[in-house]
Amino acid sequence: MYHLRRVGLAICFIVALYLGLTALYDHLNPNTRQSDEESEDAKWIATSKWWLDRQACRWLGLCGLAHYHPDPAAISWKNKKRTRGQSPLADGEDEEYAKYIDWKDIIEGKPKPGDWEGDGRVLKEVPQFVLDHAPLIHLYSKEEFWPSDIAEHLMHTTPYTNHTSLHMNQTQHNVFNLDKLNEISRGRYLYMQSKTDVETRPEWLSSAYNKPMPYGDEDEDNEEEVENYTEFTADQSESYESEYWYDPEARSKAEPISAEYRAQDNQKPRHSDLKARKNSVRRKRSPAMERPGGYSPAPVILVLVDKGHGILDAFWFYFYSYNLGTTVLNIRFGNHIGDWEHSLIRFVNGVPKAVFFSAHSGGLAYSYNAVEKGKGKGRQGRPVLYSAFGSHAMYATPGTHPYVLPFGLLADITDKGPLWDPALNYLAYHFNTSITHDQDAKYIKSTDFTAQERRDKIQPASNNPAAPMGWWWYSGHWGDKFYELGDLRQWRFAGQYHYVNGPLGPRWKNLGRSKVCQSRGSCTILESIADGKGRSWLGRRRR
Repeated sequence: MYHLRRVGLAICFIVALYLGLTALYDHLNPNTRQSDEESEDAKWIATSKWWLDRQACRWLGLCGLAHYHPDPAAISWKNKKRTRGQSPLADGEDEEYAKYIDWKDIIEGKPKPGDWEGDGRVLKEVPQFVLDHAPLIHLYSKEEFWPSDIAEHLMHTTPYTNHTSLHMNQTQHNVFNLDKLNEISRGRYLYMQSKTDVETRPEWLSSAYNKPMPYGDEDEDNEEEVENYTEFTADQSESYESEYWYDPEARSKAEPISAEYRAQDNQKPRHSDLKARKNSVRRKRSPAMERPGGYSPAPVILVLVDKGHGILDAFWFYFYSYNLGTTVLNIRFGNHIGDWEHSLIRFVNGVPKAVFFSAHSGGLAYSYNAVEKGKGKGRQGRPVLYSAFGSHAMYATPGTHPYVLPFGLLADITDKGPLWDPALNYLAYHFNTSITHDQDAKYIKSTDFTAQERRDKIQPASNNPAAPMGWWWYSGHWGDKFYELGDLRQWRFAGQYHYVNGPLGPRWKNLGRSKVCQSRGSCTILESIADGKGRSWLGRRRR
């Protein structure tokens, strides 16, 4: 009887803990709207062939309990030969629809005489000050899913409408014509589903061959503490909300654009920071600079958005073929195929003012002077960001970063792993969009544009005039639709799925944002790294 009572108490404690964590997560989660996955709840539960599983899911929130298995980062569960849920592809579907693209010809290509004659839009270059202040990314030292090439990603995925294959084995979908899929189905129902079971950890998923090249002096830099880079103190604090660049949409009488600055000019800004770096190497790609330290073969996406009044937002987008979710009590949640992360640097008349670090559906903003700066040739004075293990969320410091749940139950981790220099390999675009205010980035609606409107909205920078445009206008998801409950790879506990939907592309990152923060609500620009350490990704102070 004594042992029976102890077992009963243990069961009651586990149930109470489970219900408590579920309620706490719902209370702390800033995303108040129903997710796409939740909107299909009844249909999703019905996909399980087991009556007991369906009832446990409906009434207890324990979905796919019998499916649970360890989900390590490095290797698949049990072995790479076992397929737990991936349906075999139809005959011919194992072909590579997208052919390999040599980015060198595109990124380093020069316009030919007459190519853009009479079209002044494409004459815009990437301002040198954007490259002089380009971010440096510390990837996690034990990362398993490295930067990926979007063109290669398409070689290993195939178009689906929800869970139904489009059987497009003869169609050459690639970064140039991916938007043609929008004509077949509404974008929100389109998914680029992996051709192989991701739990077998295929080589393309990890993209280990895209790991940045090491620097010769990297070990010396790793020994320095973050605080040594922090130049900003409370004594230098400004009231950012009173500055016109903090929220230009809200200030109709902002200062006019400086005559010294135009987004299409390639002149250097006139301020003291650049004088200290007169002899630094230019970070534009050139055939003579093959695979220098920090170089990754996977190109990043640079999107420049001119907000007027001298304000230029430089969005750097980083793509990974896989997002490894974080763990709670050793149970992994939030995996998805395809992963778009970004950082934003806001310039005013060529001078950097703020940096935004995206993390999950939120993020934190810092004064540019507050963040850590790089050391070494070609890296001096550039902001340093940290990419979290698996999730690739962006942070300003190495260490553990709890979010949503207390006591560190749900947390990202960063460290001074391989240093990635995105300015060595990028595709650059100029994007023309209206300024948005208090917009929730996660729920931006798709808009159909005519061919002429598209040409007016976005164009490649002059350093890469042949850059593809089709991928930009693709309205669907860059990975699999979240797996059905009947799929042995899927489960859901406390409202959290093992696999969620693949993400939409950069167009859904609220590029027209008036404030530097990604979504609606308050936007606090932190004045020091120390202040940032006391806050979660929600922007609230941790207690």
